[in-house]
Amino acid sequence: MVTIKTTPSGKMAELLDKAGVLGVLKTSDLVEGEVTTVSGNRVWVDIDAGRFVGVISSRELAEAGISMPDYKIGDKVTASVVEPENDEGVVILSVREALKNKGWSTLEEKFTSKEIVKAKVIEANRGGLIMEAGGIRGFMPVSQLTPAHYPRVGNDKDEILSKLTKFENQMLDVVIIGFDKIINKLIFSERAAKQDEFDEMTAKIQIGEILTGKVSGVVDFGIFVSFGALEGLIHISEISWDKVQDPREFAKVGDKVQVQVIGIEGDKISLSMKRLLEDQWLSLIKDYKVGQVVKGEIMQIMPFGVFVKVDDKIDGLIHISELSFDHVTDPTEVVKVGDKPELKVIDIEPESHRFGLSLKAMQMPADAVITATTKKKSSSASNLSTMGLSDALVRKLKEAGIQNVSDLKNKSADEIKAIKGIGEKSAAKIIEALK
Repeated sequence: MVTIKTTPSGKMAELLDKAGVLGVLKTSDLVEGEVTTVSGNRVWVDIDAGRFVGVISSRELAEAGISMPDYKIGDKVTASVVEPENDEGVVILSVREALKNKGWSTLEEKFTSKEIVKAKVIEANRGGLIMEAGGIRGFMPVSQLTPAHYPRVGNDKDEILSKLTKFENQMLDVVIIGFDKIINKLIFSERAAKQDEFDEMTAKIQIGEILTGKVSGVVDFGIFVSFGALEGLIHISEISWDKVQDPREFAKVGDKVQVQVIGIEGDKISLSMKRLLEDQWLSLIKDYKVGQVVKGEIMQIMPFGVFVKVDDKIDGLIHISELSFDHVTDPTEVVKVGDKPELKVIDIEPESHRFGLSLKAMQMPADAVITATTKKKSSSASNLSTMGLSDALVRKLKEAGIQNVSDLKNKSADEIKAIKGIGEKSAAKIIEALK
């Protein structure tokens, strides 16, 4: 018969406190120990003054990139617990896991503080760069490269990959913008790391300012222009007043060009070449007015409407809704290329070079067309899009509940600055546009 002696409550508390001091090892715990023996394929480690005995295998060391001779008796080792106790009562340790856990911990601090870290490019793929920082691998999408490093090859994925491979084995300054240890998610951004530097360099540049730069790249969607350490983009829509099919017809790398600054948002500088030139389209339309009957030739038929050449000099558009009072699903049911119908001018918009025409309006009284157009103009005049703001800025205003110009005019400068997502520079643009 076994007799169990009850331990006094005070004594029990003392034992529990002692047990708490001794502690119990758990998987993934980081421990520090001292090397006691280095055998042919194992390193034995004394943990917590002999309370635990741990072992690191040569295989695990090799996977961590550490050779066995690196350890000598008496060396201090930090390792992660893989198995608290095997069948032999030994703690299985991992140097590799310790490095990984330590790396995640350090990077989490960098992520929280938004501190710039150095990351090595391990490999490139068509979507971006696989990088490593603190022993942890992450990813940087192409969109998070700085403008200076962004591949100037349009949308060709193979060419993008070819340009990105030049970064392999390089160290880049980045900021961590995505972090989740549980799912091994680590997203880097070079753009974010350079934002403060960009803001400082662009502080003295004014919207509307005219600059001279050098063409640093030409792609399908526009022309990149550099000004020393800064770089901007002339979007294809800002190259010429005429329709641009290929930006390469207007500039080549190395050309000196004069441009106007039309926007600075985030780390992007928007430029324009066409705004420094006279808009010939304005002189072409000076003899036309809404409600006028013109003769046009059908040049091209699209699913959404019909392109027309008016008086052999102006390109106009008949929207599908303006072809007939009946519902039209296919414009070819109404017109064909080469037709020369009489049309009514229903819309002239100098900013967008829109010359709107109507075939069905030829069946309407002239005053009805003019009245309808006047109402449309009145409505659009209060639209935010008429202020010349970027699409992103208009979207932010609408998200804040501001739907038209009159909503903005009722707000003070401080109230505009306080709108979510609107900074000092954007607020200044809005206030200027309201004048």
